[in-house]
Formats: sequence, structure tokens, C-alpha cells
Amino acid sequence: MYQFLSTSLSFKSSLQLDILDVSLNVLRLENQYLKSSKDDLYFPTSTYKAIVKSLVCSEVGTVLSDNTIDDFIMLEFQEKLHKYYDLQFYFFQCLNELVEQDEIPDQNRLFSIFYTLVKIPLAFEENPKELRAIKTFISKPPTTIFKPSHFKKAFQTLVISILSFKLTSSQYKCILLILNKRILPYLAQPSRLMDFLTDSYDTSDLIIQILALNSLYELMKQYNLEYPDFYTKLYSLLTPELLFNRYRSRFFRLSDLFLSSTHLSSNLVASFIKKLARLSITGPAPGVVIIIPFIYNLFKRHPSCMIMIQNPSQDPDTYEDPYDNNELDPLKTNAINSSLWELEALMNHYHPNISTLAKIFTEPFRKPNYNLEDFLDWSFKSLIESEINRKYRSMAALEFDSFDQLFDHVTGTSEGSEPESKTTVYLEGWTI
Repeated sequence: MYQFLSTSLSFKSSLQLDILDVSLNVLRLENQYLKSSKDDLYFPTSTYKAIVKSLVCSEVGTVLSDNTIDDFIMLEFQEKLHKYYDLQFYFFQCLNELVEQDEIPDQNRLFSIFYTLVKIPLAFEENPKELRAIKTFISKPPTTIFKPSHFKKAFQTLVISILSFKLTSSQYKCILLILNKRILPYLAQPSRLMDFLTDSYDTSDLIIQILALNSLYELMKQYNLEYPDFYTKLYSLLTPELLFNRYRSRFFRLSDLFLSSTHLSSNLVASFIKKLARLSITGPAPGVVIIIPFIYNLFKRHPSCMIMIQNPSQDPDTYEDPYDNNELDPLKTNAINSSLWELEALMNHYHPNISTLAKIFTEPFRKPNYNLEDFLDWSFKSLIESEINRKYRSMAALEFDSFDQLFDHVTGTSEGSEPESKTTVYLEGWTI
């Protein structure tokens, strides 16, 4: 069966789809005629395993740069997996057996197939009654598949097997990108990934650290994962590279959540405020647009930090910034005794939107918290387009005086005589 399917599904023709349909219909026929009794609940796993193996081990299709699979026969099969729960359930079971028996030679292809499948929400429900309501390909499959714990166990086994592969950096990031919403909810024991996530968070790759944050937070919140010095590690991610990172919006969205608790130390919050203010001095405009409302919201949540912008006891003539920018521990930076002169510098920023936004700190703090989502997705392109598309009430004044001519030349009579008249000139002393 496998040899026939592996050969047939390797043909580069439209017949592949027909062969796939015929192969799946064989499952129904086996279920109907080969079971021991009429009322027996049976699924032909051996035949289905041959189909799964032929699809996974096929040489048709390529792995794309985003680590998904470009294989039209596999994509057709994907639609059936997300439609019929029994096909999905036994698919993961068959894959586990194939991986355990070392029958899949190309791990990169297996990863791409798995990643392509789980990017779309799986056909699964936590409630057994709702799980039974999902369509099945076989009319009467075994009742054991409708136990959520059985599906989660099979899915978890496959996930752990794939994470044990020698993943490339790109594959590593792809898994972390979908781990929180597409993998963790379907695991029997999400805590099994604690070591994987903590190791990811402790790497030197900023992108991997940011991508691991979301899932790590879920384990801390839902499963009481203890990560020592979590805020110290979070503080260490505040580097100039962060503001140029493509995932900076994800970082600030999560950091806004982490720093929302009113039980955090003032010294800790002040360190984050000061560090972000310092980064804004040299950061790109789209990153600074995020920092200003982020700091404003922190002040609203933690009024004890307001002393950083409202401390009249400091003498401006003798003031020296006590903040230690090189200190790794946010509790020891002495930021609470510092002054946010960086915010005043931003009021003279070259971009008018930023300078206007920064002036909010000179006004009474009566406005509600900013909606951070309004600032997370700005780029240089969107900032420029906003200026181009802005509607002005009147024409912009380029010069407050009017002149008759640009360059200086005189109209007179003969050489050496005084000119009869002289017009107003913009560039006096310049002639052509």
C-alpha cells in the first residue's frame, strides 16, 4: 500500500488529488467492510499510516523561506485534516509512530508540514460534547478519540519530538512565534516546555528572547512557573537594538502588561522609565513614538515615580544625573533620584509629531491612559505619509518678507554712476 501511494503521489500531475481522494475513500470502505462486527467502532490505522507516510516522505513540493511547505497535495490534505477530527487525531498518532520508528528521513520537511498545519487553529474543543459535534470522516470512529486528554497527549508527544530536532534559527523563531496560541492550548502538560522557554529567554538573540516572552508569561500566569530575576532579564532587553527590531511592538505590548501591577517597586518602575527615556534620545522616530505614551502610562499607574519630573529641590546649576546606565539590576540604578531631562530634549525633536507628543509632560496629568495599540505599528513610511496627507487650514508661510528678486543686480545708467533705483533683494551681494 505504501509503495503504491508513495509512487502515485510523487507524480507531478493533477492525478495526485484523485489518488488522494481514492486513498481516503479506501478508509471508509475498510471501516464499512473489514471490521469484525457491524456495530464495531473501528478506524483503519494501518492504511491511514501508509497514506500519512507517503505524504510526509513525498519528494513533491518545496520548503519555502518562511518554513511552510509548498506542496499542493499536502495543502489539499490540510483542508481535510481541519475539517474531520478523526483524520486529525490519527494523523498525529501516525506521525508519532513514524518519528519513533525513524521512518521519516527528511526532518526539515516534517517540520515544515507540522508548522504549516498548526498555523491554522486545529479542529479541537476542550468540552467532550463539543468535540463530538465536530465532523468525522468515518461514520462511527472509536469513542476514545473524543477524550480531549488523548488528543493532547498525542499532540504533545509530536511537539516534543520536533523540538528535539536540530532546528535552524529560522525554525526556532517560527515555533516561538506560534507557540502561545497554536501549540500550548493543545498540550496535555504545557509545563513540559518550561525548560525550552527559559533556555530560549536566556539566549543572546534578541528576537528569540522577545518571541519567548509571550509563552513564558502564559506559563508563569497559568501554571505558576517561577523564573528568578524575571524583571532583571526584562530590563536587560532594553537596548538600542530593540527600537530597530521588527518585533518591538510585541515587546512593548507585553512589557506594558508586565509593568501594570501596582505592587511593583518604585525603584524598579523608575529604572524602566529612565532607561526608555535614555534610549529615546538616539532611537528612531517610530520607536520614540511608542516610548512617550508608554512612559506616560507608567506615570499614571505609578504616581510615586512622578518625582522624576516634579522635583523642585534639585538645583539645575549643580545637578548631576545619578542614574547608572551600566547597572544591570533595575533595583540599584538610582533612577528614582534622577530627572527625566531626556523628555525635555524630545520636545525639540526634529519630527513635529514627536515634539508635540513629548509636550504632554509639561501639562497636568489629567488625560486618561494612552491606548498603546495606536502607536505600536508606526514606521518611517507611515510617519511621512501622515505628513503628506495632512490637511492644512491655510497655506504654510515660507518667508515673512516679500522680495522683488532673488539675486543682487542694479539697474542704473552708465558705469560709475549711482543707480536710479534699487529693488529689494533676498540674497544681497550675490550676482549672476
